[in-house]
Amino acid sequence: MEKVQQDIAARNKTVKIGDKHGWDTVSKYEGNPLADNSDDETGRNQGYTINSETPDRLAYTDASSYVGVGYIVHFSDQIAHQMWTNEEKLRSSTWRELKAVILTLKSFPDHFKNKFVKPFTDNQNVAHISEVGMEMYYIILVATVLIIMDSANSVYHHKVHCPKNLRYRSVDGSCNNLRHPTWGQAGTAQRRLRDINGRPMVSYEDGKSLPRGFPNRLPDPRLVSNVASDPALGPYNQFDKIRTGQHMAFGQLLAHDFIETDIPSGFDCCNRSDSNFDNPEVCFPLDICYGDERFPAGCKHFIRSTPATEDPYLPSYLEQKNLISSYIDASFLYGSQRNLTLELRVPNSYPGNLLPTQKGGNCLKLSKRDRCPFAGDRRNHEAPNLGLNHLLFVREHNRLSTKLHELNPCWSNEKVFQETRRIIIAQVQHITYNHFLPLVVDHDTMRRYNLYSKTNGFDHVYDDSVDASCLNSFGIAPWRYGHSQIMAEQSELKKDFRTVFEHRVEDNLLSPHLWQRSCGKHVTSLSRWLATEPALKIDNFLVEGLRDKLFYITTPPGSDLFSLNIQRGRDHGVPAYNEWRKFCGLRKFRSFDDFGKFGSNLALVYKTVDEVDLFIGGLLEEGENGSVGPTFSCIIGIQFHRFKVGDRYWYESSDADFAFTIDQLNSIKSTSLLSKIYCTNFGLNEIQDDIFMIPSLKNPVSYCRELPDLDLYLWKDKTCAWATYLSGSGYGPIDW
Repeated sequence: MEKVQQDIAARNKTVKIGDKHGWDTVSKYEGNPLADNSDDETGRNQGYTINSETPDRLAYTDASSYVGVGYIVHFSDQIAHQMWTNEEKLRSSTWRELKAVILTLKSFPDHFKNKFVKPFTDNQNVAHISEVGMEMYYIILVATVLIIMDSANSVYHHKVHCPKNLRYRSVDGSCNNLRHPTWGQAGTAQRRLRDINGRPMVSYEDGKSLPRGFPNRLPDPRLVSNVASDPALGPYNQFDKIRTGQHMAFGQLLAHDFIETDIPSGFDCCNRSDSNFDNPEVCFPLDICYGDERFPAGCKHFIRSTPATEDPYLPSYLEQKNLISSYIDASFLYGSQRNLTLELRVPNSYPGNLLPTQKGGNCLKLSKRDRCPFAGDRRNHEAPNLGLNHLLFVREHNRLSTKLHELNPCWSNEKVFQETRRIIIAQVQHITYNHFLPLVVDHDTMRRYNLYSKTNGFDHVYDDSVDASCLNSFGIAPWRYGHSQIMAEQSELKKDFRTVFEHRVEDNLLSPHLWQRSCGKHVTSLSRWLATEPALKIDNFLVEGLRDKLFYITTPPGSDLFSLNIQRGRDHGVPAYNEWRKFCGLRKFRSFDDFGKFGSNLALVYKTVDEVDLFIGGLLEEGENGSVGPTFSCIIGIQFHRFKVGDRYWYESSDADFAFTIDQLNSIKSTSLLSKIYCTNFGLNEIQDDIFMIPSLKNPVSYCRELPDLDLYLWKDKTCAWATYLSGSGYGPIDW
């Protein structure tokens, strides 16, 4: 009896199913479950494909359900076959199928299991049931499976109804993929990549949920931060020779367009009286060593990310939730919840043409006149450069919507809003893939993952088998490369580009003060600084304001962003750096000498090279022309390929239901320069052609009026009769 219980306990794991690209997706079964699980032409394990429609086919209650019965049971046996002992493989197929169904049932979430499964999965019943009496038990189990699948479908997936011919994408990302309506949707789980053998790239200490290295197998992140940031191994905080501050700032804005991991509040992980003080599912504090130059020794508060628990098809190991839409859809501007979008749409602008005020906002107010800004993403006030870019695109939307309304007075407010939103999203996508991203990854990565847009015309690349959901590993390490680009000072420049004010970065985090003060009169001088001054070089060094004084005003003595990034990676079960090198087809490091001059420092804290965290390992790599190194390029390339190919509404699409006209698309491609948008909305007179690169002979400064602008007459609706422009009609967020 004990052996049976041990066997079932050992095998009580939810089976993960990979798509044909070898990337992890979690949904419901589709296709032939008996198909050969061989490698496809990509060289990755094909596994089984998935389709959210399949459970509907399994939920029949009439005579045709017998087909579904065989489907479920045989599928369960095929999945469990790899776990059978040699003795069990000799048992009858009926016995194995029964046991496989039981294992499947036991993997369902508790709220389904307790209601339906418990009476039929008692280990004692399994142990004593005879081969002769199996048939009736077998039928009961199958009926139970059908009930559970039907319940799960109605609770979680049936409610997603997707009209097929929608011209405009949803706000929350749902129904972008008609076969898999929840892919990329706000509030769903972040995804895991899979290795060449189909195994998910996940590394929890217990295989399920405990952070990698828990409790103390790995060095404390602050120690790693100290040895990796040793100024003696500099040069320290070098300026980039190519990229401007706006390249750093746009990267942060973009991050807030596709990922927000939920971090709960209300706990004190360093207070022994807190009920979760010793609960590793909630608290994972850092342990600061004696002798640290900045922080007192002992416990450093850290709360683990909120787990994704809503979907019954999640794997047996912990996943984290993405609160916002994964698609590149300007959700930083429009939000990822319909109610938020509607709340942002107001008829009048605000003093200084700034962002509206958030009711009950919790930003840092450095003066009595500061107001917490309200925008599509609640993190808009984390840094002054972030608030500036939010303001930039709000003003751009208002500008375009006003002109579209003037051109087409017969359009409803809703149509003006949605058509403007389509244009803004297209601009963001084009700028991202053709101006910003080529300065993040190297040219080979851009080509390998088909990241460049076509110069002209349509490029229908959509593939509904590609899940555009944000990857856990991507957001937790590679995309945080930009933290090393952040400069120590945020400056203001006069018209002649001379510096008039400098502000320490740590003094203005979480506050909108710099760009709000004097009713927004400093917006132009701040934007000159971002547009022309160099960012810091992409490397392993973070400025003092981030590594020693992060949020020191609100939570003294502050924190260390470098340490937090490492700890968050362990919290999410992200595998070590060497595992990612192997995944990307790179040579695994065999000794600390492979890290060059930093190897001896890393050897002081890590026991082996296989323990090194992805964040620090990736930052220590050097890429082409100052871009990120090969490991980060690999993961970033995969993610942006998925963002593009998995987006049904991709701006280059030729789909007749929502495509731009060929002339409209070509105008977007030829005029979508962030420099022009900057000039138009921030009152600049001159700027270099590519705002992401510092001015040079190859990137000369031009008068703003000479930069091409989008031809909105291409959106002129010929069916509209000319009418008098009606002002203040409230057709968009802020003054749209």
